[in-house]
Amino acid sequence: MNALEYYKNIFGPELIRIQSSVLPSDSDRLSIVSLLPSDNYPGGLAEQVKAFDETPSKRLFLFCYFFTALIDQAIHSGLRAEHHYFNNIAKYPKIVGILAMYWHNLHPAVLLLSATLYIPKDEGEKATAEFNQLANFFPNDYCDFLEKEYPKITGRLQGYEERINACRVILNEISNSMAFLFVPQSLGPYSDLKPNIKLYKNWVLYFSGKINDKIKIYEQ
Repeated sequence: MNALEYYKNIFGPELIRIQSSVLPSDSDRLSIVSLLPSDNYPGGLAEQVKAFDETPSKRLFLFCYFFTALIDQAIHSGLRAEHHYFNNIAKYPKIVGILAMYWHNLHPAVLLLSATLYIPKDEGEKATAEFNQLANFFPNDYCDFLEKEYPKITGRLQGYEERINACRVILNEISNSMAFLFVPQSLGPYSDLKPNIKLYKNWVLYFSGKINDKIKIYEQ
């Protein structure tokens, strides 16, 4: 099964399964700590850790979670008036830290840093091909959703210019947030494990290029 098939057929049920391991009061959040390799189950996150441990392809899960968390945050920051409606549709759990940071969203790119920890040394090229397949798909998917599906579901963004502007805003929000200067460079303070920064940088730059290519289409 390739990465896109995984996203379309497996990721959603897996995300729901892992969410269901969280206390009902906290079901709108997942801690990054529960998605990292660990020999210990930290306190109240034990069930989350166990649930993620059962995920067959951890890197594909983290890739897909990255792309979905990114659009969620981009709509929250760039199209604030639409986020309530989007959130009612998607219901993506927020990626958060622990303790005080359990109530604050983290940059979704921490999920990509985490994904590098689940890639054997001889599978870097395969993992990059999987990531690139998703990176090719999601810029188009984001805009197709905002232009076609979202207005039908919510009754919002009914005007053509509204929809086009929404896509421009979201793409620019994502482009700005994914500049390599602004993405996290380590998993501290949540882990002292060392992610593969070379792989991570290649992924970030590739996806940023795809987003910027899509922006150019909307600027024509």
